[in-house]
Amino acid sequence: MTITIRSILFAVAFSAIAAAQPTVTGALNTASYTVPGFPNSGLAQGSMIAIFGRNLGPAAIVQASSFPLPATLGGTSAKITVGGQTRDLILTYTLATQIGAIVPSSTPLGAGQLTVTYNGQTSAAFNVQVVASQFGIFTINQGGSGPAVVQNFNTQADQPVNTLFNSAKPGQTVTLWGTGLGPISGSDAGAPPTGDLSQPIEVLVGGRLATVRYKGRSGCCSAVDQIVFDIPSGITGCYVPLIIKNGNRVSNTSSISIAQNGGTCSDPLGYSAADLNKAQTTGNFKVGSVSLTRVNIKLSVAGFDVENTTEVAAGAFYGFDQSQLVASNGASGSALTVGACTLYTYYGDQTAATDPVLPRALDAGAALTLNGPNGTKQLQKGIGGLYNVVLGTSTNIGGGGIPGLPGGIPGLPGGGSSTPYLTPGSYNITGPGGSEVGAFSSNLTIAGNFTWTNQAQVTQINRGSDQVITWSGAPADGYVLATGQSMDTNAKVGGSFMCVERGSAGRLTVPASILLALPQSSVVEGSPTGQLSVGLISEPVRFSASGLDVGAFSYSNLYGKNLNYQ
Repeated sequence: MTITIRSILFAVAFSAIAAAQPTVTGALNTASYTVPGFPNSGLAQGSMIAIFGRNLGPAAIVQASSFPLPATLGGTSAKITVGGQTRDLILTYTLATQIGAIVPSSTPLGAGQLTVTYNGQTSAAFNVQVVASQFGIFTINQGGSGPAVVQNFNTQADQPVNTLFNSAKPGQTVTLWGTGLGPISGSDAGAPPTGDLSQPIEVLVGGRLATVRYKGRSGCCSAVDQIVFDIPSGITGCYVPLIIKNGNRVSNTSSISIAQNGGTCSDPLGYSAADLNKAQTTGNFKVGSVSLTRVNIKLSVAGFDVENTTEVAAGAFYGFDQSQLVASNGASGSALTVGACTLYTYYGDQTAATDPVLPRALDAGAALTLNGPNGTKQLQKGIGGLYNVVLGTSTNIGGGGIPGLPGGIPGLPGGGSSTPYLTPGSYNITGPGGSEVGAFSSNLTIAGNFTWTNQAQVTQINRGSDQVITWSGAPADGYVLATGQSMDTNAKVGGSFMCVERGSAGRLTVPASILLALPQSSVVEGSPTGQLSVGLISEPVRFSASGLDVGAFSYSNLYGKNLNYQ
């Protein structure tokens, strides 16, 4: 009996100790939140990081309140060991689920291990990679994507945050905020220093090089960096891509608003200044969009050459408040900048990028009706207020047609018709109206004889080099979209990009600054997981409906292939 009681007491005591042991589940750049598996996920010397987990500290947050910043705070401490050398992390705050810390500038470079100790209990080691420089851009949504935290410099006393309503002008000086620019020579625990760091960075605004005036610590906040640069000419838009490049390491992709005369921005494929000014006045922005998409993609699947065509109609109706509109990645798909490329990333169980800003779905009725040369289709309302219908699918394997393939080969859609639905002609979309969006009707015309002229020559993507795309047959006043994605199925990370150029240009370039942020493609059953598609995208046709500020009806026709991103 005594042995049994002692065993029970020992088991209870052991369980209490195990429950109190800290567990580290992640250590990320505080600005970018880029997860391991991406090429730009390293932790830079002198950078601010967020450590995630359980039992990391006290239930209520404890913050450092004076300099020098401590290595122990609220009973919490953390260490990084690289190559047998250990450094104490400098702490800024701690609580049970998260720690704010600074990686000392003296931390050795390379693969290492991070541990957290709280109240005498130490976590298992968590693998990290320490690098000299890996800049992360702070973003308004605080999630590492979308509009960057940038200040437009008007005067020393007038430096408003860059937003859709406070755009920068070409040639104007702005200040970008981030962390991870690189190490300093002094102590990271002391009062924040200033001074330009000798990092050979490039600031790319819509793919164009900006003139850099300063790159170093902010002087306001520990481990926080500023990059001061001039907006280059030749690019405007509401979501102009902004990337910092240091050798072959690139930051998270963010955006900045640029207008020729400052003020409210506009985009030919997105929203006008008048649209956004109305949203600023009312405090709300309600949008509706319907798109017709045809994708013809050539795949190598399990040793077979497969050509698959899928046609889809989709609709979405959303309401944003003003704060959501300012922080959104692109306010429901409007983030296409003509003459530039935008990157999105995803990880874990995600199969595509998502916007961390979630607007409210609007009711536009039970179904939408699409009429075209090949008949009538119904877009039924589904989960999240989305409307969609598969207009048709067809699959050819080794030259043999298999209409309505039921999905026996992984990755291929099932069902549908082998007869194309989206052929040249006029199309009409109508909505009956719902509780929040009134009835509407809109028309567009599908035309063009587009050809991706170097499709056969693009057999793989070298992520360290620019990739040129050429075409013919695009309307001079139309637009061409190039979109690609690459996935690492082992690390469960992926990225996709979208580039838009005017049809008259005949070519566009996907820059290395975009490709370097993508993971290398996995190969599954001999087939690469990377894809590249090129084709026409129409300028949206506007429609009006009560309850909406903007309605848009658009079309895209893409030709793609699977290939390796190396």
